[in-house]
Amino acid sequence: MKTYLSYILDPDDLVWPGEPNIEVTHCTEIKGESKYNSFLSSLPNHCGTHYDGPWHFNPNGVKFTELPIEYFWFDKVAVIDVPKKPEEGVEPKDLEPFSEEIDKAELLLIKTGFAFVREKEPKVYQNNGPYLSPDVATYMVENFPKLRTVGFDFLSIGSPCNNLSAETHQILLGCHSDHFITGIEDMDLRPLYENTGKVKQVIAAPLRIIGLDSSQVCVIAELEDK
Repeated sequence: MKTYLSYILDPDDLVWPGEPNIEVTHCTEIKGESKYNSFLSSLPNHCGTHYDGPWHFNPNGVKFTELPIEYFWFDKVAVIDVPKKPEEGVEPKDLEPFSEEIDKAELLLIKTGFAFVREKEPKVYQNNGPYLSPDVATYMVENFPKLRTVGFDFLSIGSPCNNLSAETHQILLGCHSDHFITGIEDMDLRPLYENTGKVKQVIAAPLRIIGLDSSQVCVIAELEDK
């Protein structure tokens, strides 16, 4: 089974409070003498399901287009259940029971259940969501050398409910270590509840634009049928 693990980009969707969202302008319409449609998309690179590269918070980090393709193609994927309530952080104790599985993984997907909150209580999802704590960022960077990327079903690595976002981003993205772990934010992990088979492969296909720190990604997974 193949499925998307990313949301469709929507001008009315959720973003970090105060940040801009996508805008779409219909430039040319099939009407009268015009034979084609064309559109202009204004796309801030941190809205929707998107991929944080090292340069996002690390002044010495690599630009997004400099990341090797291995950061977008994953054959070893760990999926873990870490249920969270609003404003609860993901901590080392949440990952420790899965340490053997994470140790083998290139990509870690954290299911908190918040993708369902996104549907029912969008403002809670936007303003009061879970987050990765600085301690768990340190734990991942120091203990899992094969781990390249972490993805999750809440808005961002940080949360607007506290002031920990910058510190966690800096730890993950290599400000204090040669090992950095990139992040895929605002993922749609609902299909992993519907089909609990093993994730065989994940591809995170980005927009590769020169000069950016991060980019939207279309995330596609191949799952074993259960």
